[in-house]
Amino acid sequence: MLASGLLPLLLMGSAFALPGLSLLIKNQKFYRVYALAVSVVGLAMASAIFLETLERRVTTYWFGGFRPPLGIVYTVDLLGAVLGLLSMFILVLSVAYSGWLIRSRSEYLYYTFMLSLGAGSVGCLYTGDIFNFFVMLEVLSLSAYVLVSFYRDNPKSIEASIRYALVGMVATSLYLLAAFIIYGSYGTLNMADVALKSRNPGAVTAYSGGVFGDITFSSAIAIALSVWTFTFKAAVFPNHFWLPDANPEAPTPVSALFVAVIDLVGAYGVARFLYTIFGSGSVVDALRRDVLLVLHVLGALSAVVGALLLLIQVDIKKFIAYSTISHMGLAFMALTVGTEGGLAAAVVQLISNSLSEALLFYTAGVAIVAAGRSIEYVGVLRRRRLESVAFLIGILNLFGIIPPLLGFWSKVFMFTAFLEAGYLASAVVLVVSTGISGIGYVKLINNLFREAPRTREDSRLEKTLVAKLVIATATTALLVLGASVIAFPRFMLIISEVGRGVADYLTYVRTVLGA
Repeated sequence: MLASGLLPLLLMGSAFALPGLSLLIKNQKFYRVYALAVSVVGLAMASAIFLETLERRVTTYWFGGFRPPLGIVYTVDLLGAVLGLLSMFILVLSVAYSGWLIRSRSEYLYYTFMLSLGAGSVGCLYTGDIFNFFVMLEVLSLSAYVLVSFYRDNPKSIEASIRYALVGMVATSLYLLAAFIIYGSYGTLNMADVALKSRNPGAVTAYSGGVFGDITFSSAIAIALSVWTFTFKAAVFPNHFWLPDANPEAPTPVSALFVAVIDLVGAYGVARFLYTIFGSGSVVDALRRDVLLVLHVLGALSAVVGALLLLIQVDIKKFIAYSTISHMGLAFMALTVGTEGGLAAAVVQLISNSLSEALLFYTAGVAIVAAGRSIEYVGVLRRRRLESVAFLIGILNLFGIIPPLLGFWSKVFMFTAFLEAGYLASAVVLVVSTGISGIGYVKLINNLFREAPRTREDSRLEKTLVAKLVIATATTALLVLGASVIAFPRFMLIISEVGRGVADYLTYVRTVLGA
């Protein structure tokens, strides 16, 4: 589909054009409107891609008309389409929210890297080429490093950005090394081509030929290197250390976007490599099962460690960051069960977590402007009915104990997937981590209803219409998706198809390479 190839180019081209336009147009409002217009068009294109993929299951676009595996191909299945739509939705909300929050002479640079962050995200989610995934991962990462350090007068922001960038460069370099190894063994970097040959080493395809040497050993090394990169991007224990520093020091809209962009790409990379490329029946199937088990254990540790650490946080943004680590751990547990039900549950968890954490950042952003970052200051939201209700809904959704909310269903689906796979201990971890994090959520709710401190004098607090619209939109999306589980059976059919599509590598291969 043409839109899948054009969307990353649109976002990247628009991002690079903005610094040039800033030389001619010295108007902050123009930068805000420009970025919002581009992101809205991006959301419309992501919606069209999702609808097309929903009908055809897998869509492709050949760059330059070169037939794969000779040329770069963008291959979008339901998993990529759903996560791409979610990423673009949060991008629109964060760009709009930035128009209310951000006040800087460098706004054009801020929006430049916001758009390039979105381009890197959808590029990773849509590409069907292992090296192109690296290119878009670099675009994503470089944009994130800059945005973390946007408040250049704050030493903590600079320190967090440097720490994140140093380890991030190591992570992406390891992935690049994995790509080199794959190319040397398979003669191709096309994901579908590698997926075919990893299951049938005797296969010979046009342009790339057959395999070279011992692909079992080289594939094992490539998996080890790439999975380390993905766990870093997803902030899964023990590679979670960057998130509690980088996320809080970034501007609040960027913090919200990180959850729906960088973390999602890490989870997506694991699904693509361990199910599509080197999935069941591949030459490294035995190792793959061991890797899935290791990732499952790391996910469980992330869920518990994140829940324990959020209990002691006094900074609201650090609290949300550790909550993200805990819930990404749960998503990894579901993702690595190895069943279609687990994959479907992981997708629901990723959607629920992204919307909830983004909603908390948006509402907490109002409290931060009004009083500060302490969790004791969220009480200022009591004077703002929409913000306080939205904040409460976001917390309850993460807690996952209220049936109408999407967070409840995600935990039900994960619990069911664990029991069906015989992972009783994992079901216990889910309950325990929910209980531990619930203590922190209850503390946050208590602070919400306590007497509020005196608010600061800030002109942004007098005009919060844009912030209210963003918060209302995110809240509505969360409630509608939660209700859809019961009201619209089609919703769960789509989610089930996502899980089934990830495991069905044959459809992916045939769509790209032909029957």
